Order: sequence, then structure tokens, then C-alpha cells
Amino acid sequence: MELKKSWKRAWEMGRKAAMNYSSEKEALWAMDTDTLGDFECIHGFDAFFHAGFIGREPEWVEAIRYGEIPERGYSINWADGSAEPGVSCVKIIRSAQDEEYSSLYDVTLSDREKIRVAGWWLGLSGADGEPTLLGAVKVVK
Repeated sequence: MELKKSWKRAWEMGRKAAMNYSSEKEALWAMDTDTLGDFECIHGFDAFFHAGFIGREPEWVEAIRYGEIPERGYSINWADGSAEPGVSCVKIIRSAQDEEYSSLYDVTLSDREKIRVAGWWLGLSGADGEPTLLGAVKVVK
């Protein structure tokens, strides 16, 4: 899967900023207002900038989640109503066995459909420590 141009730009900006600034905050202070506007207007821009800054390569992965992918492209932390850094998943699939193993979520979220999704993983997690994917799509077998 090819990375969106805006996300690729954000990642590259983060990578370059890491070479010139000691912190992301310092890099953000040095940005012009038009560029800062991209952080507000382009969903995922901040996450890709952060990944570039810390040297984390975007990785296209498949994962398991319960319930359909939210139309807005990210999950909500129900504890405080804030946006998660992508769509929350139960686990990333690295081998065939990963999809077969049961977990606590098989009991607590059994009222929702268990689906396989794919998306960009940047090593980011939701409030409960679950992996989150950007640009998530449902995988149809």
C-alpha cells in the first residue's frame, strides 16, 4: 500500500526536524503558521510527524479489531472523549496463529463483530495500550 502524499510529507518533515531540533516541541515552535495548520487540518499528520521524529518507519500491517472501522478514521477514548491516534485494534497479526489465539477481548467485546483490518502502524497505542492504525481498511478474505 502506498502512503498518502500528506502523510509521507509529515513523516519526512519529522525525520528532518529530528536532525535539527532536540525536541518535537522545539521543532513545532520553529514552523510557519501554514505548516502548523496541516497538523490541525490533515488527519494523521501529527502522528506521521511524530513517527518521523522518533525514527519509526510506517509499516503496513494487518490486525484484528472488534466492530466496524469508524467512518471518521479514528477511534474515541471513551474514558475522556479524546481521539485515539488511529483506529484501535486488539492485536497486530504477525503469524497465522496470531489470528487464532483467544484473548480477554473475545469475552469483553463479543457483542461486536470480530474483523480483520489493514492499515499504517506507527508504533502508537490507544489509551488502553492497544495498537492503533491509520488509514485502516477492512480486509475481505
